[in-house]
Parts: sequence; C-alpha cells; structure tokens
Amino acid sequence: MAMTQPTFITGATAKIRLNGKTLAFCTDFSCSIQVLTKAPKVLGKYESDSIEPLSYSVSGSFSVLRYVKGVKQALGPGHAPGGLAENDAGNGVGNWGTSWGGKLGDILASNGIGNDGRAQEALDPSKFDSGTTFDIQIFQKVSTGIPPTGANALATVTDVLGGGNIGNISNPVPTVAYLGILNIRKARITQADFSITKKAIGMDRFNFVAIFADGDGFVANASGVTG
Repeated sequence: MAMTQPTFITGATAKIRLNGKTLAFCTDFSCSIQVLTKAPKVLGKYESDSIEPLSYSVSGSFSVLRYVKGVKQALGPGHAPGGLAENDAGNGVGNWGTSWGGKLGDILASNGIGNDGRAQEALDPSKFDSGTTFDIQIFQKVSTGIPPTGANALATVTDVLGGGNIGNISNPVPTVAYLGILNIRKARITQADFSITKKAIGMDRFNFVAIFADGDGFVANASGVTG
C-alpha cells in the first residue's frame, strides 16, 4: 500500500498557471459555472414543456501567499524557501505575465517581449478601457518516475524561463507529469484583497469572472456561431 499512487485531485497535487506562468504558493482555487434557466409555460398545461438556458457565466476566486521581489538576494543562498521564481521578481499581480518580471522583464517589455501585465490591468483605472483578459489553467501533478528528457526537458526549461522554479533542472530526479483538469479562458479580476496580521503570512485573495471554462473532456464553445 505504501507504493500506491494517489489518484484523487487534491490541493497537494494541483498546479495552477496564470498567463502561462506557475503561480507559486497558491493556496486555494474555486470556480463556479452558472447557467440561468427558465421553464416556459404553455396555455392549457400545468407543467412546463422544457427548461431553456438564458445565460452562461463563470466566476471564482483564489488565494496567494505573497512574497516580494529581492527576497532571495536579501536572504542569501540556502535561506529562501523553494518555489520562488529564479528571477526573484516577487509574485504580485504585476508579475503574472508569460515572461520574467523585474529589470529583465522591463527590458523585454520595452522590446515587445514577455510580461504583458494583462492581470494587473484589471486593477489599474488608467487601463480599464484597453485592458485585456488572462487565462488560468489547473493541472494535477502525477509522479511518473521518469527523468525529464526530450519534450519534458524542454517543458521544464520553458517553465523556468517563465519564472518557474529551477529545482527540477538542478535535481532532475523523478518526474512529474501534469494532467489538465480545468481551463479558465478570458478571465478578469473583479476584486483583490490583501490581508496580513502579526501572526500570519501576507495573503492576496482575488475574485474573478471569465467568459469560458473548459473541462478535461470538453471545450466550451461560443454560442450563436454556426459553421
């Protein structure tokens, strides 16, 4: 029994990516799909003939344990906890782009590359009129026991370039595969809360709305589109 691999999805085996970047220390995530319906009545009948959908909406929330940029440099090697991005740019909403944050991110952004800041535009009044949306992907981590080679190694390198943890490269021992569970498309933040107390870690909590939510066995296609 000790060698049995867990097959159920839990917070301990989940991985969350926003804008293609792993979000370190995301502690919880929830999502709700709501379909409003109406049961039309027909003259001469007490019961309805059908239940018709009227609207479709997606909403949810997630929480993130905060750390700030420069924490590795300040603490020195061997002191910073695992899971921090190698670029040491912090995990605030402004660094959820598809590339590195910090000074390198500024250089890349000035050349039209990297962190596009889509998530933070929802919190910046000067960009409400031009802000775009972002995506959230949920994966389950499954141990495969196979060292990363070929495409797996490339995926690991890509993850590091996106600000992910470099630990898998420096210690390429076993093997994690990521199985897609949920894909939230075209999301926008509607509420951002920050809380900190004397005895607790700083926590960001975000509420969001989105246009589509895809499952692992279906894609939510746009309505009213033919052909």
